[in-house]
Amino acid sequence: MKQEKKGLQLYKTALVISCVHFLLSFWTDHFIFRYVVFDFSSAKNIVKSIETCGVKLVFLFLLIAVWQGIFYVYKKADKTFKRVAFWYFLLMLVLLLLTWPGIWRMDEFGILTSAVQLFPHFWQNYITSVFYIYALMLFPFPAGVILVQIICISLIIARLVTLCLSAEPEQIGKKKKSLCYLLMLVPFLLLPVLDSNLYPMRVSMHAFLELWLLAELYFNWKKNTMPAWYLPMLAAVVTVWRTEAIYYVVCFPLLLLWMGRGKKYRKQILLYLMCTVILFVPQKLGEKITSGSQYELTSVVLPLVPLVEAAHEKDTAVDRQLLAEIDKVVSVEVTLEGAREGKTGINLFWSRPDFQRSYTDKEFASFKQAYYKLILRYPAVFLKERFETFVSSTGLLENTTELFTESVPNYITFRQYPLSSPISDKTRSAVIKGLELRTQKDYTQKLAVTDLVYSALPAVLILLVAPVILLVRKKWLPLFLLLTALVKVPLVFLTAPSRLFMYYYSVYLIGYAVLFYSAFLLTQKKAKGSKTVRQEAAYE
Repeated sequence: MKQEKKGLQLYKTALVISCVHFLLSFWTDHFIFRYVVFDFSSAKNIVKSIETCGVKLVFLFLLIAVWQGIFYVYKKADKTFKRVAFWYFLLMLVLLLLTWPGIWRMDEFGILTSAVQLFPHFWQNYITSVFYIYALMLFPFPAGVILVQIICISLIIARLVTLCLSAEPEQIGKKKKSLCYLLMLVPFLLLPVLDSNLYPMRVSMHAFLELWLLAELYFNWKKNTMPAWYLPMLAAVVTVWRTEAIYYVVCFPLLLLWMGRGKKYRKQILLYLMCTVILFVPQKLGEKITSGSQYELTSVVLPLVPLVEAAHEKDTAVDRQLLAEIDKVVSVEVTLEGAREGKTGINLFWSRPDFQRSYTDKEFASFKQAYYKLILRYPAVFLKERFETFVSSTGLLENTTELFTESVPNYITFRQYPLSSPISDKTRSAVIKGLELRTQKDYTQKLAVTDLVYSALPAVLILLVAPVILLVRKKWLPLFLLLTALVKVPLVFLTAPSRLFMYYYSVYLIGYAVLFYSAFLLTQKKAKGSKTVRQEAAYE
């Protein structure tokens, strides 16, 4: 009897395809990229050529991994995984074609402009730029970023469904499978999720990566069949890709320590911390060089306006001193003027050049201390603004249906990229309005249910109620995992710079996934109970 070879299997055909694909990419890159390669005419171009060679070398290894993965999935993945991945991708592909080239709103134009020159865009995290660059090397047109995104999301959803079904496969009969599939897919068919899948921002991918991480911890912690690097690397990306997820640096090691009782996962914890530091350092350095403290400033400008108003009205010696510290970074006069005009802090940040002053790191540190003291002096003002922001966080930034009609500089530049024109602008607008629950006559007019469907409040309530039930039933692992997801809520609540749905998107996705997985478990429990009753009746 032959023993099966252990370790990774290398598919030679896939390797050949990878190499051919790599060579072809030097030709296809010219459709969209503006990088320098093998140019030694100046020191600047030499550096750019070295950078290009490094990026392309990494792309070669990525192609090898991608094609090996394609062959592996085709030959080894189970039918459930293939079926779910295929049908979900097909659905998203149809929606992408109808809304071609996808949903583009604001910051992603800047990321795209930097990516085609192989420059990192640190405001939205350099990992986003890396994702853009390699997605565009695979598909050299703007919608290629969204195409890669929906492929990744389809694979993650297939993995999640497979994990759910494989947990207790003996309880699932053929008649119940359709219901089970439906229950597990419903959270990924909700309109905000479909809309976000077509939106090439980090929130879309990050939310699915976080849900995937929590699912792997829930379903596989006892089996320990995964490679040692698998969870640490996934957790490191989740930790670094979005600022508010930095708390995973504490939560993830604690989860592993509890799961392994302090011994089993020590190497994984060390690997995770190393990967996190490696990913985190370039982002902090890049942020410091390109935008200084501006990104951090955006997390306080919204509540800052009513706080400055309150301090100005009170006008005590302490208030005047605190406002003087605030004024070194942000103009108090412009802030008060904006407040009288009904403008928010984030409006002033982007629309009034005189809102910010030139300041040193020391002055910014003093500014933050003054801001915290204002919160302590006027907690009701702060909490009122934060609560209103949370409840109203249903916005979706810009009107993307105007991408091919308005003469905005970003839009005009975007139209010059290959394959950027919609199949039908009217169809694109109609589908996007449908996904975002707007009236067909006017995008700015919401339907009555829009703010409910695009609200994270129900998901937050789900994540608040579920831990109570788990605590009563002493289900410790799912309890700790849900509490880990919940930690993000107060962090975003305290720092959200605007009333946008995307800040709570991962909570929204996890909350509804938990709800429908719970419904799936109830269905399984009833099915198991019915089966037991039938067996007892037959025995009697």
